[in-house]
Amino acid sequence: MFSAEKSTFLTKERPPGYADAVSSKEPFELDLPSLKIVVDELQRRIREDEDAVELGEYRKAFRKLVPFFMRSYVAGYLLRQIASQGRIRRKMNTTTLFLSIGKNRRVYPRDLVQLLYAAGQVTKGDVGDIKILDNYSFVEVEESVAQAVIGRLDGIQYRGRHLTVNFAKKRSAEEQAAAEAGPMESSD
Repeated sequence: MFSAEKSTFLTKERPPGYADAVSSKEPFELDLPSLKIVVDELQRRIREDEDAVELGEYRKAFRKLVPFFMRSYVAGYLLRQIASQGRIRRKMNTTTLFLSIGKNRRVYPRDLVQLLYAAGQVTKGDVGDIKILDNYSFVEVEESVAQAVIGRLDGIQYRGRHLTVNFAKKRSAEEQAAAEAGPMESSD
């Protein structure tokens, strides 16, 4: 038989150890400036790059498949997925820098990002694509901070080597075609 006197869930009192048993999640905080960059870039792409007819078909399907009261939650979930993958970045005026360190010194993209942050005047939004090869690396940075990065990093000691940092030279069309074709066989 049910007894209200013995039941603690009907009262505001909690059994001993209740607070310990229930997980206390830390409060969640959004990084709104970073999220704003993602949303602004998505909106720019919708206005400038996307096919309006095709996008209209996706809108119709979304309305048909997702109940009205769940649409904002689904949109929020998709936004979180996109933002966590880091694939959407604002359009940047970038320049590519050459760094004389690569995989042979066990350098990873996160190491180069930390090195750029340590140089100062560089934020997460200023760093673009990073390509690490065996002996050297290429890093895209915002044009406005490129000269400062070169000035601060060129010649420093990093992982046992003097680091050379300068603007990357663009390949000529012939060099690009040769690199894409692969090694040539000699005809002896």
